[in-house]
Amino acid sequence: MFARLDARSRDRDDRELQTVTGRVIQFPRNPRLLSEAAEEAARILAIPREDRRIPAIEAAMEEPELLLAVCAFLRTRLESSPADVHNEAEFFYRWIETPNRSIGVFDEKDYFLGETALLAGSASRILFRRDEARRWFDRSETAFRHTVNAIADWARVAYQRLALRVEEREFDEVLELLPSLVETFRKLEMSNDALKCRFLEGVIHINTQRYEEGILLFREICVEARGLQNEGLLAVACNNLVQLQGLLGNSEEALEQAQGTLKLFYQLDNRVGLAKLQCGIGLLMRTRGNPAAAIEALRAAKEGFIALQMRSDVSTMSLLLADLELEIGDEGAAVRELIEALPVIESENMVPEGMAAWSLLQESVRHRRVDREALRLVHGYFEDRSGL
Repeated sequence: MFARLDARSRDRDDRELQTVTGRVIQFPRNPRLLSEAAEEAARILAIPREDRRIPAIEAAMEEPELLLAVCAFLRTRLESSPADVHNEAEFFYRWIETPNRSIGVFDEKDYFLGETALLAGSASRILFRRDEARRWFDRSETAFRHTVNAIADWARVAYQRLALRVEEREFDEVLELLPSLVETFRKLEMSNDALKCRFLEGVIHINTQRYEEGILLFREICVEARGLQNEGLLAVACNNLVQLQGLLGNSEEALEQAQGTLKLFYQLDNRVGLAKLQCGIGLLMRTRGNPAAAIEALRAAKEGFIALQMRSDVSTMSLLLADLELEIGDEGAAVRELIEALPVIESENMVPEGMAAWSLLQESVRHRRVDREALRLVHGYFEDRSGL
């Protein structure tokens, strides 16, 4: 298990380093070498994928230190460029799985296959490509089966699977399975991953309208995230508190929370979080009776999701915008938003089969007259999606 990451390299002292996955690996004692691996990873990622087949570049990419740095970098970009992370992770997965590809001396090849597949699957989930995400999680689990640290890696895949099931509204099943996963993370001393599991419980509170319980839980999560010095989890928890305060009509508290959260997302370059926060502000402005401000915020959120290539979220923003445009008497604009959104929603299978309101909405748009009750039923199905 990564006993010596580069058996061909010069002799050097090694030290144990705990990685974000919880695995203990041997890594160079000299910090300069860590920095060099990160710099080399950035250099290779800047090369167009089609130009990376040069022998010297391929030889560099076979170094486990470099692949570890690549995976670490891609992980930090999941919330700012999920489409790019998906494409890069798929490239490295396909490259690593090439027959006779030599990566390290122990289980490194299987580990990096599992890690890149998990990254591709996580990005697919963020992009709402559910079937594709499942396939990647299957590949990741299969690869991790051949590694020494399989339990920790399987647990990370299990978290992504449960997050996917939350988005599919399988709440009872998730609540049944969640405690066991949390216990696994705690036994492995993977505190950040255990905390992420609590987000799933909180998102279920939001979707089942247990708003007061959700506020208490996300406040606890904020305290724990600060203790772990995990600003990424803190920002997402704060964002969910904005949404919950807005849903309870606590608009002043929500706006105050939103200001601090906005700064965090900008500092972290979390563009997914920024777009979601702008959506939350739009919904808050709607509850405050300010449709013009709500439309402005939702359009900003929609532009953010367009830039991130998050097609399902773009469509959800169109549904919300259509309702607000009906409210200010602009039915033509509402119809245009729906004409743009409905084909994507249908192609992505985003609504449950047999939902009567969906058929009524489609029929009304065909006649250029929006059935607002059907619209509200449909967009209400998507409105509470939040969390990790």
